[in-house]
Amino acid sequence: MSFLMESLKFTLKLDFGIQFGFYVVSALAKRTEIAYDLSGCLTFLACTLSSLLRKDSLHPRQLIASALVVTWSTRLGAMLFSRILKLGEDKRFDKFKKNSLTFAIPWFMQGVWIFLTALPVYIVLGNNSKQNPLSTLDFIGLAMWIFGFGVEVIADSQKNKFKTLHPDDFVNTGIWKYSRYANYNGEITLWFGLFLFCVNGFQDSWQLASVISPIFVAHLIINISGVKLLEKSANKKYGHREDYKLYTRTTSKFFLWPQKKLSSKKTE
Repeated sequence: MSFLMESLKFTLKLDFGIQFGFYVVSALAKRTEIAYDLSGCLTFLACTLSSLLRKDSLHPRQLIASALVVTWSTRLGAMLFSRILKLGEDKRFDKFKKNSLTFAIPWFMQGVWIFLTALPVYIVLGNNSKQNPLSTLDFIGLAMWIFGFGVEVIADSQKNKFKTLHPDDFVNTGIWKYSRYANYNGEITLWFGLFLFCVNGFQDSWQLASVISPIFVAHLIINISGVKLLEKSANKKYGHREDYKLYTRTTSKFFLWPQKKLSSKKTE
């Protein structure tokens, strides 16, 4: 078995091993979800750093790709853990708390998410350190990651500040004037950027199939756990309000874009 395959196998075992451990502890603690998001981000860190430390020598691409994952997971983990401590619960878990078997489902799915999302990085780390030098494509990918990460950080920060002052209102200021889901726009952008950054580090054509990573992230956010759920919740909470209806009509749902200007007839 090649070093890459051994590395991916080790990463997969570590990923699900950590998730299983957190699942058992959380299940015994009355099926609490307090550590769920934190465990996910800690697993990203463990999988990335363990893959990094198994190498005798490293290419700059391997170091940078690892640093990007570590930076993203550290920030996200701290933010989500702080939020769950404040709220005390995650309502997404309600339907999974019936018994220990159903409670295992989100932990298993998180293991899948962790492996697929950072797969391009795990592949690059498992490849030989003698890789193509950094090129234009790498810098395009890096620029996309920086842009996406910046958008996500700004969006999360502005939303948190807004919700602190207006807990029962919808955020429509700052970057949220340009996208109703600005944070998710940033998240998807940074993972597509990281994939592009990894491309020149691939050493076999099959490795390009790891494009499934950003596609998976986009599908998950837009159609399953992110936009779809929040859109339903927002419509239920604010759908009767004229200012919310105007916001949804004039503001881009996903991409950052200037607000539409409606004619007076349309706004009446």
